[in-house]
Amino acid sequence: MNIKDFTYITAIVDCGSYSKAAEALYISQPSLSAYIRNLEKQLDIRFFENDRSHLTPAGEIYVSYARKIIALDRQLSDELARVKRADSGKIRIGITPGRSDQYLDILYDALNTHDASLEAEFCVDTSEQLVKDVLGGRLDLILINAPQSTQGLTCRTVFTDHLLLAVSNDNPVTKHAYSVPGSSFLHLPAEVLGELSYVLFPKNRSMRQTFDAVCEHLKIHPDIVQEIPSLRSACRLVSRGVGATLLFDIPEEMRYLGDNASCYYVDLEELGVDFVAAYDKNRPVSRSFRAVIQTICDELERE
Repeated sequence: MNIKDFTYITAIVDCGSYSKAAEALYISQPSLSAYIRNLEKQLDIRFFENDRSHLTPAGEIYVSYARKIIALDRQLSDELARVKRADSGKIRIGITPGRSDQYLDILYDALNTHDASLEAEFCVDTSEQLVKDVLGGRLDLILINAPQSTQGLTCRTVFTDHLLLAVSNDNPVTKHAYSVPGSSFLHLPAEVLGELSYVLFPKNRSMRQTFDAVCEHLKIHPDIVQEIPSLRSACRLVSRGVGATLLFDIPEEMRYLGDNASCYYVDLEELGVDFVAAYDKNRPVSRSFRAVIQTICDELERE
């Protein structure tokens, strides 16, 4: 047996016919039919009933194992490719756009300083796509806000970002603001969260998930007037007094607010998002890979 045996038979099942399977496999239908007949003779079984559309009991067993073998073959290829990349000194790192603006140049310099033989290649994309890419073997490591589901991932927290509440300067809750020695922003008590309406990201974003969990903990039901995927648009609405929103303590994000709104810390430790280094939990972790993660953590902790 070889992998072609399993690929051909599963293609017929998945495509629903010999002709469609042959087209998908880029071979002629007679060639595919002859291949399957020869395989049946070798194994002394029949894969399909007389109608050629339903599997025999033996065919069902064969196909179930064929799928597992194909998956293992792909996994083996991915693992060998990872080992080759590690041996060549290459590592592919994914990072989100906002964090890229903050940290990409810093990390690039730090990794090159750490190991001159290391070639770090960065990919900038959304958290959702980066998770798909690292689980699909297209990336080795991703730097993202902690995802809602860590299934399939090993995550190491680099730091926790405490979120800022952004409101227009004429919002009544600003009268509750007070200063805290050593803090970069004025603070607001947690109670104000129930007094506001909000312009927020959709529920699949880590910032929104954190906010929803905090509201559930405080037993408040926030008035969400607009869900919007664009931070810039959310900040513009807040500046016009439409509602409040949440931001990271990142100058590039805060400048979207302009002069008509301000940011505040809310006195809640729970109002924070973990920034993590994550990778496929099934990948072999070499000493050099651990060293890369440690270098990234050390560098970002200094920031």
